[in-house]
Amino acid sequence: MPSSLEAKLIIADSESDSNLYYACQFLVPDPIIYFEWKNKKYLILSDLEIDRAKKQAQADYFLSLTAISKKVTRSKKERNLPAYALIVHKIFGQKKIKRLVVPANFPAQYYVAFKKLGYSITVKPDPFYENRLIKTPEQKKYIIHAAKHVAGALQKAVLLLEKSKIVKNRIYYGKEMVTSELLRSVINADLMRNGCVAMHTIVASGVQGSFPHHEGNGPIIPHTPIIFDIFPRDAHSRYWADQTRTFIKGNPSAMVRKMYDSVLKANQLGISLVKEGVSGAEIHKQVKECMEADGFKTGVNKGRLEGYIHSTGHGLGLDIHELPSVSAKGGVLHRGEVITIEPGLYYQAHGGIRVEDDVFVTKNGREVLTCSPKFFEIDRGV
Repeated sequence: MPSSLEAKLIIADSESDSNLYYACQFLVPDPIIYFEWKNKKYLILSDLEIDRAKKQAQADYFLSLTAISKKVTRSKKERNLPAYALIVHKIFGQKKIKRLVVPANFPAQYYVAFKKLGYSITVKPDPFYENRLIKTPEQKKYIIHAAKHVAGALQKAVLLLEKSKIVKNRIYYGKEMVTSELLRSVINADLMRNGCVAMHTIVASGVQGSFPHHEGNGPIIPHTPIIFDIFPRDAHSRYWADQTRTFIKGNPSAMVRKMYDSVLKANQLGISLVKEGVSGAEIHKQVKECMEADGFKTGVNKGRLEGYIHSTGHGLGLDIHELPSVSAKGGVLHRGEVITIEPGLYYQAHGGIRVEDDVFVTKNGREVLTCSPKFFEIDRGV
């Protein structure tokens, strides 16, 4: 049990800080002060937000920033310290709190200020709240909900491509050239209609697809892989989904077809390995070896790293990237965690292939939360 001299402290806005949102379930765009002391939750907010917080936030005490500010006085040595630090100091002085536990992303200016004010500070590495990693049934439903909307949005983009025609080295939907921007707008607009906010949706074809995080721009190149990496946040629940599919409009070369088959096999292998007690490192190792066995090596070519050049996956929840890691250093998986399995191959001469799913860890296996079909050739649907 924490000492009465110790408090957990977060100073942030909950739109960008998921630990704060997880703790108080209150969405606010400007920084607020949150602390936990003696198993109680405290929020210090402006008059603008305090009444709304009393109705919406999960906290035990709501303190007025304005009222406390009026009681704060600055000594000479405190003249240049941030106002929020002095407000916290005022409250903590009354409660005789001397030790702070703060998250890894705690602002440096406040860390320095509290050190000058004489506090002992422990920076707790991620996860700040261990329970965040273990999704409740309700939180799991949030991710499934977002994933279903990803599938619906992707289906609309694929339908557009199905109805399009290849003319020379371009693709046309009626008289309109099909571009990354057009397909991305179809996806993002559909997600927005369904209450999901898309962030940097990737629609990349040709050589652009050989850069894993190239968002894609300009014409979609026929006969080359098109990577669709769609990762929206549900605006209501704040939980993310993250799914990638790769398609081709036209005819794949023998090498590109081999790449796709290898990545799909690695994706299926990775998913099959997921269960409680297995390490992310072991999954990554086997996924990598699977594609290497098919002849796909990783190395530098013309100054660029090619092949399998990223980890196999990451945790998913209130952050798009959170623990646990499915990588060479990934730890043991636990029941209730949600991870991605997303192997890929990237070569300048052939483009990129990636297939990604969201996977819920169970005691004896896994549950796949994403639901888009996996096929490669759009004109064949196979």
